[in-house]
Amino acid sequence: MHLIIAEKNISANRIAGILAGNEKVRAVREGSVSTYSFDTKTVVGLKGHVVEVDFEPGYTNWRSETHPPRTLIDAGVIKKPTEKKIVSLIQKLAKKADLVTIATDYDTEGELIGKEAYELVRAVNPNVSINRARFSAITPTEIRRAFENLADLDFALAAAGEARQSIDLMWGASLTRFISIAARRGGANILSVGRVQSPTLAMIVEREREIESFVPETYWMLSLETEKEETAIEARHTHGRFDDHAEALAAKERTREPLTVTDIKEGQKKDRAPTPLDTTSFIVAASRLGFSAANAMRIAEDLYMNGYISYPRTDNTVYPKSLNLNGILKTLRGTAFDADVAWVEKNRRPVPTRGKKESTDHPPIHPAGAASREALAGDRWKIYELVVRRFLATLSPDATWATIKCLFDAAGEPYTATGGRLIDPGWRRVYPYSEAKENILPTFAVGERLAIREVTLEEKQTQPPPRYSQSKLIQVMEELGLGTKSTRHEVIGKLVSRRYVQGNPLRPTLVGRAVTDALDNHADTITEPEMTRTLEEHMQLIKERQRTRDDVIDESREMLHRVFDELEAHEEEIGEEIREQTAEEHTVGPCPVCGEDLRIRHTGASQFIGCTGYPECRFNVSLPGSMWGRAIRVDEVCPEHRLAHVRLIRKGAPPWNIGCPLCSHIKSNVEAFRMMPGMTDDLMRRLHARHIYTVYEIATMQPEELAAVAGVTESAAADLAAEAGEVLTILRRRTELRKFLRKIVPPRRGRSHAKIFAKLLDEGIGDIAALSRARPATLKKAGIGEKETEELLTRSREICHERTLKEAGVPAVSLKKYREAGITSPDAFCLLPIPYLASKTGLNPETVYKHVEKVCLHLGRPVPAKVSRKAFERGREELLAVPGIGEATLDRLMLAGIYDAETLTSADPAAASAITGIAAATIRAYIAHLK
Repeated sequence: MHLIIAEKNISANRIAGILAGNEKVRAVREGSVSTYSFDTKTVVGLKGHVVEVDFEPGYTNWRSETHPPRTLIDAGVIKKPTEKKIVSLIQKLAKKADLVTIATDYDTEGELIGKEAYELVRAVNPNVSINRARFSAITPTEIRRAFENLADLDFALAAAGEARQSIDLMWGASLTRFISIAARRGGANILSVGRVQSPTLAMIVEREREIESFVPETYWMLSLETEKEETAIEARHTHGRFDDHAEALAAKERTREPLTVTDIKEGQKKDRAPTPLDTTSFIVAASRLGFSAANAMRIAEDLYMNGYISYPRTDNTVYPKSLNLNGILKTLRGTAFDADVAWVEKNRRPVPTRGKKESTDHPPIHPAGAASREALAGDRWKIYELVVRRFLATLSPDATWATIKCLFDAAGEPYTATGGRLIDPGWRRVYPYSEAKENILPTFAVGERLAIREVTLEEKQTQPPPRYSQSKLIQVMEELGLGTKSTRHEVIGKLVSRRYVQGNPLRPTLVGRAVTDALDNHADTITEPEMTRTLEEHMQLIKERQRTRDDVIDESREMLHRVFDELEAHEEEIGEEIREQTAEEHTVGPCPVCGEDLRIRHTGASQFIGCTGYPECRFNVSLPGSMWGRAIRVDEVCPEHRLAHVRLIRKGAPPWNIGCPLCSHIKSNVEAFRMMPGMTDDLMRRLHARHIYTVYEIATMQPEELAAVAGVTESAAADLAAEAGEVLTILRRRTELRKFLRKIVPPRRGRSHAKIFAKLLDEGIGDIAALSRARPATLKKAGIGEKETEELLTRSREICHERTLKEAGVPAVSLKKYREAGITSPDAFCLLPIPYLASKTGLNPETVYKHVEKVCLHLGRPVPAKVSRKAFERGREELLAVPGIGEATLDRLMLAGIYDAETLTSADPAAASAITGIAAATIRAYIAHLK
């Protein structure tokens, strides 16, 4: 068998389909892993890395005295499976294989993934022949070419990947532990530090410092407005920026009519077509369409896997001679780009544009397969179209502009106006992402005189440097040698997910600044790019076989030990600096009651805003539970309460902006206040002025205290507290109903739990008891389906029945036995005979009587006669002695209240038959036997 191992399941499926040609591919699923077989070949996909590097056992305890953070530098590293089912299947197939081909992506990461697969195969089949397929697109042409030219694994390239894995683990784990322990942070609040991450974060922090320390300088710009042929024309003074206001003002005063044309310079300029896309320029281009770096790469990876574009991780900006450009154009014919392709073929430039970077691993990003807007849709189509149009632009002629520069004289003051007109759009015809702004001037003649409509002296100020956008930051990272084409966008994603930076452009958070400042002050090797750039250069030398993996890892260990020499000498200062700065991260503003700081508190699944003056001041604001997202402070401040706004963030979900927590708190409790009959708008304002915002606070206050706060009598205060208590009960029942609905009724498009609940309230259904009495038509009107309605009614009735029985005094342990016997309603306790209840539950009939008595009294029903245990057991023996009566028949007879010889002989056969289902003649026969 020829085993082919691809990087992912989707690429395995496509490769199998391409290699099989017209032959049918057999897809088999083993557990959760698919294989694709044809002829004697089987293709299986990995899930990227199916093994990971980790420290050898003994290093998991962060507080270990034996293994403090520094020991991780020299700790042994092991590989362990992360996808056990895939590993197991690969090795099972490898045992049967006589040839194995690694068909993972061809770059450092892909080669390392391939080597991991190689080692899994070698572990179970040491002598099998293993080779490598290298391709830049998952298209029929590329895949067939790759399998016709199989090579060996590039172990040097894989070794560079292994070195990066080990180095990043060593730096990240040891530094993260050290900083987190020093700052006393743990659990979800650890402080992450990384070899590439930290200098990248430091750049963002440094830019923020530059912006904050920037002192604007005032300058003046002088311009005038003239007119010709009803066209307004702006001309600027040739001096440009005036730093001296008096000088600028004097120039303005000297500007007088006539405005004379002194010179006209006309020409043409070429607007060069863009160069082919490498990873960085692709991310920059995609960012102009609104895509984040991570999202753009995710979509590009998907398009590559599906054969629509070439491999998106490349440093190449020059099309290799081997790339069939004509073939790509042919592929795009007949698609939505047909007219553009025809134009390019007719007007094609002699040689495609080329950038400054040229490599031999992969070509620049280009279209690889035809696609339609319907097939891709949405964001996938936008990215595909970008790649197609960029490719067409690189084959298109340059654009041509006609330029004009006019010089004017206004009583000795020189002015100039420039214009430009696009006379040949060239590549712009097929690449609309770069706007061509024309400024067309009228025709002038030297010596021509014009009127001056207005002279403007505009005061301006110099601006601070801009914050980094994600795409700009990736460009700078590339220039500084931070990270790789495959990892730079991931590094930025980590900074965002760890809440070190926010927004786009990127701004550091308080915790991001705190970590960076502490490292800058005590171990700036971590935050400077030189160390990371050096290691990146040396890992490149591993690929070129000029350095070894172990050599570079050892060099990295020495660097890290020097870093720890600095860190450990200042551990207390580092921890204190971070703690001082990050305290502000959770501070939202002053407490309205005592003026101390209000801070966000996280305790397990709950979170709230509490006063740092506790326990003297108990003011607090509740927040939604952490399942809705972790509460963080944002920069916007409420002008009324001077509190920072709060946002809930949760992975995989859009942020929930709560806004001012106190405004939100007040708003969310107003409805509850209005449920109190005695509440007025004036009273509510008085309570808010004294920082009473919830009915709970009113319900729990002493009448004399509430009277003083609300400005009412103690009697009125007592009434208010009672009303608040009643409202609290209603609100608790509503909350219980909401939770109950969420468990049974799933949300779907157009039908939220909030909408259903609002409709139920409109129908007077505000708790589970009311729900249990509802008509099915009412629930249907609220948007609840038939099956859901049935389950809601059944479950709500069960809950209400159980509550009634508990309120009556039936113990929980006994209730369980009644439930198991199918006896759940209070009516059943009052209507079913005690012997029957005892027989079904196995409880003592005297115990059953006590339960029945409690329920009947609770419901105001008559209590049945007591049956002793002795009478119950004697009666069973009497009835079981009657021919034809067994255990099953006895249970049915007990349902009719027949539990001994006396109750049988006195029974009405017809009535007993109707209840038990036993023929009346049979019952007469039982009676006759006893008589």
